[in-house]
Amino acid sequence: MAVTITTVLAAPQMNISDIIATADADVTATITHGLGGIPADVTGTDLISFALTALPAWALTSRLAATLVWTKLTSAGSGNAGAQLRSVARYPSLIGV
Repeated sequence: MAVTITTVLAAPQMNISDIIATADADVTATITHGLGGIPADVTGTDLISFALTALPAWALTSRLAATLVWTKLTSAGSGNAGAQLRSVARYPSLIGV
């Protein structure tokens, strides 16, 4: 199986991507964010129903100038056909400072 990353928004100051891991053993998602520097703020929001699947417990494990790496647990049922996590990375703007 595989991890699928779908870009929702790719802008100079922000990247929003959805992550799907289709099997329990798919544990790492690497997002190329294109912000040109290390994001100042990175958040992840669960997009799955807890009644339908096990909580995958995604965690940000690397934040670099070109990529973000998210890693999840291999809990039974943590693979899901729908989007599981929405990653939002923001690079600070100097406008108005």
